[in-house]
Amino acid sequence: MDRGRRNRCAVYEAGCNVRLRSLKMFSDPDRKLVNLHPKNTTVAAIDALPQPHPTPKTRSTDFARRGWRVTVQVTEFKVEGDSDIHLVLFDDAADLIAEMPAAECVPKKARDRKAVIAARKKFTSSCGQPTKKWQPLGAVVAISGVGFFDIPHTQKSHAANFAELHPVTGIKFISGCGA
Repeated sequence: MDRGRRNRCAVYEAGCNVRLRSLKMFSDPDRKLVNLHPKNTTVAAIDALPQPHPTPKTRSTDFARRGWRVTVQVTEFKVEGDSDIHLVLFDDAADLIAEMPAAECVPKKARDRKAVIAARKKFTSSCGQPTKKWQPLGAVVAISGVGFFDIPHTQKSHAANFAELHPVTGIKFISGCGA
């Protein structure tokens, strides 16, 4: 079996995200409302945003209607059962999750699809393929992604308000992973 087919099979065996999929994959009806020019911010500033109740199922917040860029340390990463790579980002005593979906899970109609796929490819080619177990990293990156509020669940080292960058739309290595 060729490598490409093997990778696609692994994604289909694991599955693609189903809960709030269109928001997470940037293919929701309001995707064109998102300002894709990332605004520089910090993890602490994102963490300080009020957590909306209930968790939005549409792009109803300013946070979810823009791209954000943070310069952070990626402390750990792994692949989840939905085929997303989860990155734990750390900046000045605050954590944030960023997620990179598998190319096979990103719908053709997704906005900025090429950037989403390229960011994951750049990460894996620089830092290696993730496993199902958390792997320590320590790379410093400037990472961009779309704001997203997740529902509270068992995610590791999440922001207090469950804010995330999902999907990641760009990554630049500053140190580590072959910067």
